[in-house]
Amino acid sequence: MEKSLNQRQHKIYNLLKIEEAVKVNDLSKQFNVAEMTIRRDLEKLEEHGLAKRTFGGAILSANTDITFNSRNALHVKEKKMIGYLAAQYVQNGDSIFIDAGTTTSHFSRYLSSSLAISLVTNGVNIVSQNQDSNKEKILLGGIYRESTKSLVGPITQSHLGNLYFDKAFLSASGFSVEKGFTNSNSLEVQIKQKVIKQSNEVNLLIDSFKFEKNYLHKICDLHDVHRIFTDKMPPDNQNIIIQQSGVELVICDIFLQ
Repeated sequence: MEKSLNQRQHKIYNLLKIEEAVKVNDLSKQFNVAEMTIRRDLEKLEEHGLAKRTFGGAILSANTDITFNSRNALHVKEKKMIGYLAAQYVQNGDSIFIDAGTTTSHFSRYLSSSLAISLVTNGVNIVSQNQDSNKEKILLGGIYRESTKSLVGPITQSHLGNLYFDKAFLSASGFSVEKGFTNSNSLEVQIKQKVIKQSNEVNLLIDSFKFEKNYLHKICDLHDVHRIFTDKMPPDNQNIIIQQSGVELVICDIFLQ
């Protein structure tokens, strides 16, 4: 399928696999071709099921999984800052849920070793990197997704049925004030949605590179969360709506070694 793509289309697809979303005007400048040419490239990618065109650009097809390691290598500085500050909001005795993701992975690493908490996750990487003996760790069962190192599906949802959390710390692939928080995989979204319903407090950890990016499956609306951790202040029009919604916005711009 990819063999029928030309060299530029291959490069655009490789960029999509890393960034998950592209804009026509950006690609036009990057490849020094007309925007109409880029639109035809994106149309070709969509015909092959590799991308889904959006207004002004395209997103990676929901059927295409990006490897965990590829995503983990992106925006590491921002993810570390977000993870560190979010970890400071966990208190002794909390029962928390951490979903599988690269930003939540940093959050998990920064949890204080002195905290006595109950930690539930569907992320194999989350539980494997948390070895503190005073933390009760519960890894949910389910279908293993290699691309996200997560467990999903009906077994996972069933295990969640009798669990309730003081705080949930979740990730998303995209966010806009109009569309809310979104993700490209429906199985991941189903887990996030169930956790949101069973949590007293919902925290979203999302770097600023995901602002104004929308994916196929909606996780939740802005008003469904209590707090957003990000590395940069959103544009004024978005910031105003976030503040009016009553959602706490935590800007994580601290210096970390």
